[in-house]
Amino acid sequence: MKRLKQVVAVIFMMSVLLPLGAKKSEAASKYVDLEIQWEDGRIAHIETLLKDGVTYGSFFSLGSGAGLLWEMEDDNTAILRSNEKRIVVHMGSTIAEVDGQEVDMGKEPVWYISHLYVPIRFLAAALDGEVVNRDTKTGKVTVTGLNNYTDTFYGSTMGYSYIIHAAKGDLEITNAYTGQKSTIPLGIKNMNVNTQDLNLNFKWTPKNLLIVIIEYSNRKTGVNDLYTLVFKNQGLIRKSVAHALMEQHEILKSDGTIQLIDDKNIRIIDDGSGNVLEVIPR
Repeated sequence: MKRLKQVVAVIFMMSVLLPLGAKKSEAASKYVDLEIQWEDGRIAHIETLLKDGVTYGSFFSLGSGAGLLWEMEDDNTAILRSNEKRIVVHMGSTIAEVDGQEVDMGKEPVWYISHLYVPIRFLAAALDGEVVNRDTKTGKVTVTGLNNYTDTFYGSTMGYSYIIHAAKGDLEITNAYTGQKSTIPLGIKNMNVNTQDLNLNFKWTPKNLLIVIIEYSNRKTGVNDLYTLVFKNQGLIRKSVAHALMEQHEILKSDGTIQLIDDKNIRIIDDGSGNVLEVIPR
């Protein structure tokens, strides 16, 4: 009797540590190699799920790689979104929504070891790509042409956030403590993150001026548009825009001056006051 009680206790502990069905799920599923080729040139190799003859991709991982924000609207509804793209899937349903249109995925989403998976053919098409090959021997799947939908670029320094929304192309500055916002027009047009890079950098001068440097460059040609903003006590005092630069421009010089370049001139700016000391034609 004592021996029987011990056996029952062991079985009970195993049932707590290993939920019923977990073993069955393991047997019915396995990982295979997934090669992801993004439209912007990135290539990644990740493991993906093969279950009942269908290849699944990680909903949140691929969504994040596409620059989409993800969230659970409720226990049964998962969303990937940006200003340009919105993908919604529902647990227990093969019907998804892509940009407001219903799409039949063929199979329901699958939760597997803390990841949400959906059929890769559906997810690739929803991200404007396609499955181009599946190796019948290894199970490796290759997906090409996935788009990047990043539509917001962030930077922060000294209690202020600096945000550029692709749809507008302007710089929005927010005080993290008061929430007060201001907008500076930049005029960045036709922003395409699949072919262009956008970077925000910050430099402080010896006399406490803030220089915000925004580089918008074509990754294939190397042509670079340079936006330079100079702030004094959080107020904008100088702004310059130079288009189609082919080489880097040194803004903060070793002699303490600031050199602002635009399409016609280079202005030499005094540190501290922000006064123009000299204008040099390009």
